[in-house]
Amino acid sequence: MPGVTSQAPSDAADFLALLTGLAATADLGGLRYDASLPLLATRFGDPYDSGRVHRQTRWPHAFGWGDAWTVFCRCRRLRSFSLPTWHGELELPVDGGGLRTYGTRVTESALTAALAAAGCSWESVTYQNIPDQRTLEVAPAEEVRVGFVLVDRLDQDQPPLADWLLHKVSLWGYDHPDCPEPDRTLPDDGWGAAEL
Repeated sequence: MPGVTSQAPSDAADFLALLTGLAATADLGGLRYDASLPLLATRFGDPYDSGRVHRQTRWPHAFGWGDAWTVFCRCRRLRSFSLPTWHGELELPVDGGGLRTYGTRVTESALTAALAAAGCSWESVTYQNIPDQRTLEVAPAEEVRVGFVLVDRLDQDQPPLADWLLHKVSLWGYDHPDCPEPDRTLPDDGWGAAEL
């Protein structure tokens, strides 16, 4: 992206500290459930447009900063985000519009030790049709969830790992069934204020 600089990569321990904070507070460096899109844009710079979530309507709509894929309702509140940690590193936004690169190779044992040390509890969710994957689900607040998807290998050609690896991180909530109607008398905010 033009004008965006990336800081030197940090190791997975720095990323693990961010994940622990996310599990405890539902906040990842300012990306938090119910955060305001205009305030995040002021803090991190304008996001890139990732497109509609549903073909028929503009909202909810996906935007991103670096590798953080976020979804906002028409009220411009963050409803969910996901981080593709399977790449081994990712870029997350920092104040002022830059990006910081994090190493993302986090094992299940390191993650659960960090969560336990932070006083977080989790539920392990398994899938009958996907035996090589499970999710550790944390509830940092009522009606808000953080999911840590773990896999037993990064490539199906490899043997299963003894210590599973983090594959994806997600944040979502259940408490936002209806957005208020947008005020069509306001000028366009650049994100389609007048669009449904």
